Amino acid sequence: MRKTIPDLGGRFVMLIARSEIASCGFTHMFIADVRASANDREICSRGVSMRVVAIMLLLFAIPAVAKACGPETRCEVPGGYYLAAVPEDWDQKRPLSLVVYFHGWNSSPEATFRNRVMVRGATDRGALFVAPFAEKGYWRQIGQGRAERGRDEAAYIRAVMEDVRKRWPVDERRTLASGFSRGASMVWNVACYTGDLFRAYAPIAGGFWRSNPEACPTGAVNLRHIHGLSDGVVAFDEVGIYNSMPIEEGFDILAQANGAARASRNVESGDNRLSCERWDESKSGRVLELCLHQRGHSIPAEWVGQGLDWLAALPEGS
Repeated sequence: MRKTIPDLGGRFVMLIARSEIASCGFTHMFIADVRASANDREICSRGVSMRVVAIMLLLFAIPAVAKACGPETRCEVPGGYYLAAVPEDWDQKRPLSLVVYFHGWNSSPEATFRNRVMVRGATDRGALFVAPFAEKGYWRQIGQGRAERGRDEAAYIRAVMEDVRKRWPVDERRTLASGFSRGASMVWNVACYTGDLFRAYAPIAGGFWRSNPEACPTGAVNLRHIHGLSDGVVAFDEVGIYNSMPIEEGFDILAQANGAARASRNVESGDNRLSCERWDESKSGRVLELCLHQRGHSIPAEWVGQGLDWLAALPEGS
């Protein structure tokens, strides 16, 4: 019996079945082949309980519950998987803010979760931390006329977000996409072509590559970018060694999408390593921020959590 009843509602139906069988005078556990017809098998001396058979057959038509997943067990979705961690003190009810972190070149969700300081930087702030998977460690460019061969990254990340929202209650005003290096490039692509998926974006040390889009189809976004002026992998102000585009050119595209004035103002970042300027006078109400430091291609673990702080401080209407 235990082998034939699926997990979904199985325990509940077992209790019903035992009750039905007890009414027939049995005290031992009911064992039957549910695939056999009622005429082939006598279930009890008082006749066949059609209610038991109906309930058991109905179970086979009910979809299985999504398997539990987390920081060590993969959450499977079409095109791949992701890992996830919730705050330790979460009450299983409160809507969670969300950070989806795109790992760098040749890394993985598992490697991301080994950076415990980064993960805790999100979960200690009450956020669900999600790390998607890049096939062969390589995020592909998206967008009409720009998409690379291989997995459709836009479809994949939409599948991830749909699955996340089924599993956990998400505070839609507190959703952030962040990433490092090639993962940051993915963040720029997601912001440009699927900008409805997140409220804000926080890429670190990576922008568009190969070419810049002429425009971003999804329009205005909130985005905060961090970059090192000594970055020798993804250059800040010129084409990089892997055909990365100058970061300022990307900002010009987003500023146009946001309807932002060219003038910016200096702002405090809360991190003395960073010097930040902000474009927040825009027709759309969206905010752009560029934070620079003197170092190279690096990501201190706390910068992802700081991205959540930046998100929380955005103007209510943005």
